[in-house]
Amino acid sequence: MKTILTNIAAKTAFIFVLLFIGSFSFPHYFLPDVGAYTHSFFETITAWFARNILQVQQPFTAELISDSTAFYINALWILCCSMIVAIVWQLFDKNNHFIKYYGWFLVFVRYYLAIQLLAYGLNKVFKWQFYLPEPNILFTTVGNTYKDILYWSSMGASRTYSIFTGVLEVLVAALLLFKRTTLLGACLAFGILLNVLFINLSFDISVKLYSLFLLLLVALLLLPYTKKLFQFFFASNNQNTTTKPRKKYLLIIKWLVIFVIVIDAMAVYIQTNNFNDDAAPRPFLHGAYEAQIFVLNGDTLLPLTTDTHYWRRMFIHRRGYLIVQHMNDEMQDFELTIDSTKHSFTLLNTTDSSTHFFNYKKTSDSTLYLNGKLYNDSIKIHFNTIDLKKLPLLQNEFSWTID
Repeated sequence: MKTILTNIAAKTAFIFVLLFIGSFSFPHYFLPDVGAYTHSFFETITAWFARNILQVQQPFTAELISDSTAFYINALWILCCSMIVAIVWQLFDKNNHFIKYYGWFLVFVRYYLAIQLLAYGLNKVFKWQFYLPEPNILFTTVGNTYKDILYWSSMGASRTYSIFTGVLEVLVAALLLFKRTTLLGACLAFGILLNVLFINLSFDISVKLYSLFLLLLVALLLLPYTKKLFQFFFASNNQNTTTKPRKKYLLIIKWLVIFVIVIDAMAVYIQTNNFNDDAAPRPFLHGAYEAQIFVLNGDTLLPLTTDTHYWRRMFIHRRGYLIVQHMNDEMQDFELTIDSTKHSFTLLNTTDSSTHFFNYKKTSDSTLYLNGKLYNDSIKIHFNTIDLKKLPLLQNEFSWTID
């Protein structure tokens, strides 16, 4: 009975992993993205399962994106389907021929994990994942910052720690690509991904389900080694292990696959020539600006904390946003289009779909003038540029001692 349950569990894991990976899109440069062709099929079934089986009444996003309701429902019905198919499969596979090929499934799991860890690791090494905090974030108080942004900003402020965590993930990816180092790689991956999962849970970062799935893959790799791990930690083990020599054509295929994985992971950095996002060029006028003079409808206003019109600071975001910080520290976002030939800003308020136009004049590296209309008010502002490099958070300080 125990063997039958083990076989059903192995088949369930096999079906679930393949279906889950194939249910959503995960773009790569060279490696195939199966989910790009199959995700709409899975989204249709997920929507049907939610409405008819789970009786979900409230609206939800049917898209299979990170931590969407549909993503969780998709995982649930795939798991149910995998268990049913595995039981039926077991009835017709009494000799359990599947186990002979289960090792190849674990090879696939190893390589898939290595691809993901390599991608995430290089993103950290080259500061693409945890980038420097944007100007508006630097002037948002801690109490007014969401936990996920606070974590992201803290990581982004330290290139050294970002590189350190990235190198660990790249190292683990390399270990998983070789059979002899699989156990070491899986043990390290378990610790890294368990930490990632709890970071996502604790800071409400929306990659919870996927990080849990990656942790499940590591558990599948560790299961065949449970006895060996128990003997290593709790008993002596004097057994000698021997490995069979590999056939040459398998070694050639293996190294070709590894080469493609590495090139695929490096392609985006090579193409953009951006190997340190901290030093990458920022958009025109990117930065933070402090208002020195604020004129509303011809009247020069004083910077009073009770004033709801006065712009205390203005931030130009690298993703095409202009953010206004008012005197009460509240932020207002606009989509920004800059016409450098006409020296004009076009601001779009996505909340009410209103469009506003301003002219700008930059007289030096430290001054910027803005003139235009916001709704029914004419506004003229004289800004001084804030040197972000002088902020304490961005200081590259290090001390061995405290005195």
